[in-house]
Amino acid sequence: MTTSALPAVLTPNTWRDRYLSRYPLATDNLDMGAWREQRERALRRQYVEASPRALVAAVVIDVDHPDAVLRAYERPSDHPVPSWVVEGNQGHGHVGWWLTAPVCRTDAGKVDPLRYLARVTEGLRRSLDGDQAYTGLLTRNPLHADADVIWGTDRTYSLRELGTIHTPRQLPRRPERSSGLGRNVTMFDTARHEVYGLHDPDMPMEEWHRLVVQHCHAVNSTFDDVLGGPLPFSEVQATASSISRWVRRNFTMTKHEYQAMRGRKGAAVVNARRRDERDTLRAEVFGE
Repeated sequence: MTTSALPAVLTPNTWRDRYLSRYPLATDNLDMGAWREQRERALRRQYVEASPRALVAAVVIDVDHPDAVLRAYERPSDHPVPSWVVEGNQGHGHVGWWLTAPVCRTDAGKVDPLRYLARVTEGLRRSLDGDQAYTGLLTRNPLHADADVIWGTDRTYSLRELGTIHTPRQLPRRPERSSGLGRNVTMFDTARHEVYGLHDPDMPMEEWHRLVVQHCHAVNSTFDDVLGGPLPFSEVQATASSISRWVRRNFTMTKHEYQAMRGRKGAAVVNARRRDERDTLRAEVFGE
């Protein structure tokens, strides 16, 4: 008689091996702020940075309910089995899933995977009824000596495997409706479209970067406080750097050339709409 093998359970050593940050933010008291420390010292703190600044290696959801563990592991459920859950006060907890392939969030990466990651994260948050204001920056450290950890599956997940019936088809287009990781994507999309027409290849890089920073901070100031409010200063600066470098690298046309191109595209859309209206009217009148 054979028995099926039980799924492998994540261990502290495996979690440590998958943790990519070399100099993460960490703290024992969130009210005192967080600071960067060497990896091994940081992993003795109660809270650590969930992923490196350049990569998202894990999805973490903050569940502010007394039954966080039950919500995470109850079956059947809409979401995959978590990699770990760290319980906090009154049963609240952080629920995490390791990604098979970390998602790049610098100008070296593509925005589509980051946008998809934001949608997947929002879907998991909805499945667990997690905190909309949680950004995923700091997480309860499962390696801390006093951590109350429930270890889950040892497997890692692709973004597609983390998709649920709650995963939205698209992120909110308006900044005041964005939450969590979606705020990063919203700020990137909104600010970059605002500055495309302001770029000039002859503008000094320092001046260009300063202009982009101003637009990013303007977008950041519009995020709703109920959904987490503005992003930290460092994240705004990082997004501004990504936009300014990407545009400088890929845009060779001047401001006037860009505006002329936009004008031609706009005129083409208007002309096409007018032709459709004329064709519709002709069909109604003459039955063509």
